Amino acid sequence: MDKASREKIALVVFALLVVFAGVVLTGYFSTARTWNVAASFVDDTVGRMDGYTVLVYSGTVSPDEAVADEPPAGESPVDPATNSIGLATLPILGAFNTVEDEEGAVFVSDVRAMYEQKDAAVLSIDASDLARYVEPQVLRAGGRRIGVYSLDAYASGTLLALYEKRLREEGAELVVCLTRRTALIGSFDHADVVVVTGPEKGLTTGGEDRGRAFVVESPERGSVGVVVVTSSNVRSARVIEG
Repeated sequence: MDKASREKIALVVFALLVVFAGVVLTGYFSTARTWNVAASFVDDTVGRMDGYTVLVYSGTVSPDEAVADEPPAGESPVDPATNSIGLATLPILGAFNTVEDEEGAVFVSDVRAMYEQKDAAVLSIDASDLARYVEPQVLRAGGRRIGVYSLDAYASGTLLALYEKRLREEGAELVVCLTRRTALIGSFDHADVVVVTGPEKGLTTGGEDRGRAFVVESPERGSVGVVVVTSSNVRSARVIEG
């Protein structure tokens, strides 16, 4: 075998090794994140949640404008973690962000209390009143500081970077953006969590990663949305329904 042939074979072997390594690393990180999310659900269900940060926000989407796909036939739309910790049948005690005469409604205050009993740092967000958060502000959740702001007009990546810088300088450990639709966001690299309060095709209440942000759609009115952030910044979402 001449030198040129050996070099070609070596290049092919090297390329195969690179591809194999890429597949292994991708599988590792994907599996690691999946296990971390699964672990957060276990803690949510039966464990303590000290070290977790929990964002609790009211459902804002009306049933007639919801665009999320319906669950498969026979599958319950209620998060399995919901029933296991008794949130699906919470009593109606009254709180902001819900329609008081709506039968079967779940209240933000009840969900907040449940997570606080698990020692999580919990922040309640009034997703129905974005005007409250137009000015970027740092709010306390237990011992943690969370930066929150809302968008009612398009914001460029440059402006969002300034928002994040300001909030981080004020001690925010987590940055949350609230908006009616994602088209108003110039970059997803300057917030940890984005809560979309209007219906948006292709986006679900289960959330997804976009850039650096975890983007989630608010659930229907009468329900409560929850984003759980672990100490290693693994984020997941669930919906508490009546």
